[in-house]
Amino acid sequence: MDQQPDNHRRRFIQAGAVAGAGLLVTACGGGNNATGNGPYLNEPGNQPADNADTTPPAPGKLGTVVGGGVMADEQGAKAFFTGVIDLDAEKPAARPIEGIGFLGHGFTPRLDKPHVVMITEKHGQGCLELDLTGGKVLRKVTPGAGREFYGHSAFSPDGKLWYCTEADTEDGSYNGVLAIRDAQSMELRDQTFPTHGVSPHDCILIDDGATLVITNGGGPVGHADEPACVAYVNVKTGEARKLLKFKNDKINAGHIAMTSRGELVCVSAPRDGIDSASDDWRGAITFYHPDKDSFVTADDPIRSQMKGETLSVAINEKTMIVAATNPAGNIVTFWDFKTGKLVKSLTDFKSPRGISLSLDGRWFILTHDQATNLTRIDADTLEPEARPAVETSYISGSHNFVFDL
Repeated sequence: MDQQPDNHRRRFIQAGAVAGAGLLVTACGGGNNATGNGPYLNEPGNQPADNADTTPPAPGKLGTVVGGGVMADEQGAKAFFTGVIDLDAEKPAARPIEGIGFLGHGFTPRLDKPHVVMITEKHGQGCLELDLTGGKVLRKVTPGAGREFYGHSAFSPDGKLWYCTEADTEDGSYNGVLAIRDAQSMELRDQTFPTHGVSPHDCILIDDGATLVITNGGGPVGHADEPACVAYVNVKTGEARKLLKFKNDKINAGHIAMTSRGELVCVSAPRDGIDSASDDWRGAITFYHPDKDSFVTADDPIRSQMKGETLSVAINEKTMIVAATNPAGNIVTFWDFKTGKLVKSLTDFKSPRGISLSLDGRWFILTHDQATNLTRIDADTLEPEARPAVETSYISGSHNFVFDL
């Protein structure tokens, strides 16, 4: 089930991001009366299901970090994992769960059983239900006919429906589809809705479950009719209640994080078709202020260092500091949401990937480096600890998530 792989024969692979696909968001996303992705979230606006364990985390509880990883042996054969780390243990160490079959991207816990998660692949056919406690794959799920999974999902507040982002691949359009399934049987409902864009990716359920906020990465650069956007979709009718569009058409809509008041942060990669040698091959971070109805991309000189995709994002609602990772630029940035200004950057981490917030809000949790180190960063001072809390997390994918197990 969870035997330690032989690191002498295998090496971790840090999967490259797909421009246009874009984040869980990390496990800090909330929303305006948000259901988020389950009761493990520590934002005040989350609405877990009636039968969920609503007991707040114990004071000072850090939580359990979970995420996907992949290793390859000398012949290139790949093995896929879910890394599980209890940060509240006396000596935190990773427990790898094998047999996943694909690189897990989005992890969405069931509301009534937060130790059971739906894991979805970004840009592929992979999806399964996993018992994190028992380390057992419970069942596999396939996308709709002619479609593929695109990375993220959410449960309805009553736990009866499961929403996920999919894309049409049979016709090559990658038009976004909001797929709706019965949460118990995982059977597709007859009715599906558009995501109001191409290459949909991240999603967060808000408004007590009435609206799904979805990022659409957009088509290749030059396709003016397929720009990136963030769509607020009515889950009952499929209509777009709001579309947020970028002034910069060279970036996509990747991962998002939201507060309980509806403030939103979106991180971006360069759209498909932009050469890696181009000045436009860089990431971005964009802030949405609902009270001003403004969607503004940060204009800071540090963007020249944010090569390729700005990947994972987390927001500390107490301080309104936003953390974001940029693997190709080897940089972690921190921003003041209220002003959109850069607060601090860290350049000592190689390939920083996943970032999230501990349950008690004291630490940003960063997974980085080919060795899959896990390092804690003080959420108030933004100073990282001198040494990784865990040397090998088995989390080499785009995100890490903090759960309350």
